[in-house]
Amino acid sequence: MGLSLKIKLTALTTLLVLLMVLAISTLYLSHLTRQALREVKSRGDYVAEEIYHQASTLLSQTRMPVGSDPSDFQALRSFVQDQFAKGAGLNSLLESAIGYSPYVYYAAITDTRRQVLVHTEPGEIGQVLPQAPPFDQLLHAGLVRQLRVIYGPSKVYEVVLPLEIGGKAFGDVRVGVSTLFLDHEITPDLRADLTLSIAIIILTTLSAGLLSYRLLRPLETISRSVDLLARGQYSEPVRLKRSDEWGMLSSKLNLLGEQMRGEKAAFVQLKENLDQLFSKLSDGLLLFERQDRLVLATPAAARLLGCRAEAILHRQAQEVFSANNPLHDLLRQAFASRQSTPWRTLDLGGDPPARLAVNVRFISEQGEAMGCLITLRDASMRAQLEDQIDVTTKLAALGRLTSGVAHEVKNPLNAMVLQLELLKSKLTDQSERVGPHLEILSNEIQRLDRVVKTFLDFTRPVELRPIPTNIEDLVREVFLLAEPHARKNNVRLVFEREGVLPTINVDRDLMKQALLNLVLNGCQAMPAGGQLKVKPQTDGRYMSLEVSDQGVGIPPEARQKIFSLFYTTKPGGSGIGLAMAFRVLQLHNGFIDFSSEVQRGTTFRVSIPATS
Repeated sequence: MGLSLKIKLTALTTLLVLLMVLAISTLYLSHLTRQALREVKSRGDYVAEEIYHQASTLLSQTRMPVGSDPSDFQALRSFVQDQFAKGAGLNSLLESAIGYSPYVYYAAITDTRRQVLVHTEPGEIGQVLPQAPPFDQLLHAGLVRQLRVIYGPSKVYEVVLPLEIGGKAFGDVRVGVSTLFLDHEITPDLRADLTLSIAIIILTTLSAGLLSYRLLRPLETISRSVDLLARGQYSEPVRLKRSDEWGMLSSKLNLLGEQMRGEKAAFVQLKENLDQLFSKLSDGLLLFERQDRLVLATPAAARLLGCRAEAILHRQAQEVFSANNPLHDLLRQAFASRQSTPWRTLDLGGDPPARLAVNVRFISEQGEAMGCLITLRDASMRAQLEDQIDVTTKLAALGRLTSGVAHEVKNPLNAMVLQLELLKSKLTDQSERVGPHLEILSNEIQRLDRVVKTFLDFTRPVELRPIPTNIEDLVREVFLLAEPHARKNNVRLVFEREGVLPTINVDRDLMKQALLNLVLNGCQAMPAGGQLKVKPQTDGRYMSLEVSDQGVGIPPEARQKIFSLFYTTKPGGSGIGLAMAFRVLQLHNGFIDFSSEVQRGTTFRVSIPATS
């Protein structure tokens, strides 16, 4: 989890103050250290100058013995050393130099070869004084080295003042300065400086935290509002009453929320329109962007591919078309070659056999690939529609033919009936001998008359009287009419309802007759009994009824002629029921189709426009 802006700002402010305090403290500590070292050096210089002055005064008051050669360094050295040893003031000064300052470790006068002439420790006289670094080297060193020397092991540095006799270098006044007690000089001030720095850092951190809270508190309100905007909740404005930059930002966010709310409403409306448009398309559309990623899949395309649109969206073409079948093989080859493919019909197999028409078009603009559009079309459904149109055409032609024939036959039949009745009246005395023959003749004429009436009823123009009809009530009425026949065949009638069913406008009597024909056919197809189920469904465009039985099924060779007039596979059947149902559905701008398996049953699907 990342740090908040408030914490970052507080930490940054504290860090800057810490750096400033460290810089100032370093400068102060450097000044403090140098000041202490200068103080030590000034004391060493003072001691050296006093010794130099005392030695110079002592030498100026004496003369070498007569006959001595001043140019003889050894004789001169012996004379000077003897005078220094006799000088009570010089020796007293050397003894007091140690007590003058705790930093003075020793004081001595040496010749040019560092051989001691006089020393605060008498035992060192005549010895060669050990080498010691000059105090100026420590004074001009860096702060770190100075602190390391001060707080490290004790070391001795020298303050040196040259001593001349007769204008010539004779030796040096050397004051040894120890660093043993320097830390006691600096530590109190250093501790005070450190305490002050820590107090400043703590106070600055608290001040930075409080200032960050006061300055960034409006940011929390704005952040919550931005989160709501990101989740699509545009109704809640940013409530921030300020006139500074935060107030201006909140006003702009509110304006942005209003614009996004309007854009979202327009987008939702556009999406609903597109979804409605795509749901009504019978052809399936698949749109891929330039990286071959699927960005659009219509419901028809998902249905033809046998998957859900959500499962394939935003996937690569190789993932979408990964199955081993002719359709996927063709589309993989098209994407591999990047070549558009004209309409091609593929046999996908199955029962019933499925046929699919495919078109692939790669889209480019100014030579740059932009995407790919794939169109899928159910060729099997198109073939079924062509078959239905063919059946409709044949029925219409047959209707026109039978209508004319029926009218021509009707009149001779009426004349034959009248002549038969006259013949019966004239042969009353021979009724026993010719009566049975006349009765047969009369029955056949009546049967022929019923056939002619059936022709006329089927071909006669029908005037629809649509009324709002509750589909469940209609099915219940059909069940009531078919109940005696179903009970006789030991068939159980079931209505399987799912959700709320819409009301449709149909000719109630004609639709009842069509459904009754289907239900009776289903009962007759189950001589050993079973279940006949009616299941309603709706997709927004059509209200469908599935009438399913568990009967003997329809043989494959009879399926193409099942809706033909007078065609029947049942002994004693008229062959009119399915043809009549087909015609009723046509009159309502609907359609009827079926699926059947031998010895498994048949399902008739009646579809009526929901707005009919």
